[in-house]
Amino acid sequence: MSGKKLLALVVIVGLMVAFSIQSAIASDPKWQEKQQAIFEKTGLKPGDVIDKSDWQKVDGLLPELVIRWLKNGEIGPLKIAEFKYDAEADDEWINASRKNAGKYKLDAKINLVDKATGKPALWVYGMPFPNLDMKNDPDASTKYMYNQLVSIRRMGSCRQPFQLGWIGPGGFERDLDGFWERYYYWSRPDGQQKNPSKRRYMDITRVVKPYDVAGTAQLTLRRLDGSEDELYVYIPAIRRVKKMSGANRSDPYMGCDASVDDGDGWAGLTRSMKWTIIEEKVGLFHTLDWVPEHTDKMKRLPNGTWRTPADEDGVRFGWTEKGWGHAPWAPVNVAWVPREFILIEGMPLDPYYNYGRTLYWIDKGSYWINYKTIWDKAGELWKGIMYLPRCMEWGDKRGVQVGVAGYTIWDEKMSHATTVISSGRHKGREYYMEFMNPKLNPRMFTVEKLRMLSK
Repeated sequence: MSGKKLLALVVIVGLMVAFSIQSAIASDPKWQEKQQAIFEKTGLKPGDVIDKSDWQKVDGLLPELVIRWLKNGEIGPLKIAEFKYDAEADDEWINASRKNAGKYKLDAKINLVDKATGKPALWVYGMPFPNLDMKNDPDASTKYMYNQLVSIRRMGSCRQPFQLGWIGPGGFERDLDGFWERYYYWSRPDGQQKNPSKRRYMDITRVVKPYDVAGTAQLTLRRLDGSEDELYVYIPAIRRVKKMSGANRSDPYMGCDASVDDGDGWAGLTRSMKWTIIEEKVGLFHTLDWVPEHTDKMKRLPNGTWRTPADEDGVRFGWTEKGWGHAPWAPVNVAWVPREFILIEGMPLDPYYNYGRTLYWIDKGSYWINYKTIWDKAGELWKGIMYLPRCMEWGDKRGVQVGVAGYTIWDEKMSHATTVISSGRHKGREYYMEFMNPKLNPRMFTVEKLRMLSK
């Protein structure tokens, strides 16, 4: 083959590959028009800066607690931005969702099952309820939350280091470093896997410092049938594994202001709540300041793992910044983008669950929970949470997935906060997100491995 022909062939193949990847990701051709229409509804424009002197401009676009933080000067000026790309899922996911129409239903226990067999679904890829009738379907709220559950967990398996910071009235108190690792059976991009134990997912959360709690590790095994989780905790002080109740998922994690179920926005059993859609409205999407400019392009490692870039700019909180003039728990490097939200209420069915009514602000396009307001069982305001989601791109896939850049939890009753750092670099440690690491396989999510990981 001549040099010219070879060069032409390389160019053609390159164009075909580029076109196939672009086609797989694609975008809603009208996403910019839709974004502009949302801006017009708010009266805001990119580049606007809103502070406590003109908070009325965003009144109604944020949870009441967040508005109060702005009015009091606890959070910094809101920098209004616009997305420079379509921040929603790629075409492959949308097409897979369409194929699920009529395939699934809810059984008498409010669990997701295959419509043809009535048995729990072994593998779900794409939203299980793509043509949801939000107004007329009496189960629309619960089905919506199953769509949310599946849509933000497409990575097969994931691993993420994190740091918790305790922030009291006097500022920073202490911190804790840990790892979170999970193996999903649903939504796996590599297809249905062997699942003899009929699990929906398995995860391990472990502490690596400080020394007095290092080695503490928690294993969660979630069943397909929707029954209570199997929960095991290794406690270094007694060198034993204890089996815990699934109800403990609403207890404070390691004494901080967050519970295990606050992870991912909502990490509990979908069927454990009575869900009610309150309204659809325009609001302000809260994220890192670079996220509206570009996706988080993950890099492929030699072993096939997808990993966020090592030079990624991570979240910074007030307690890490000198001269910060607002609350020490407030995020510093953030932007706010007008988006469409669905507000949905969750009421626990378990009388022993610690939370009462909880209100979730869910981004309509990406399904990510951006804000969460929690009341106690007496109906008094208890906690407010602001999450920092990011749109990831790995290979030919794109979407806002599990693996936020960080978040803030504020306890209204205790006047105390916890910050979560899970991106960038902080105190010499890199915080990253990994998808599809081959080391994360079902064999590591056992009680025996839990003991070994704790050493």
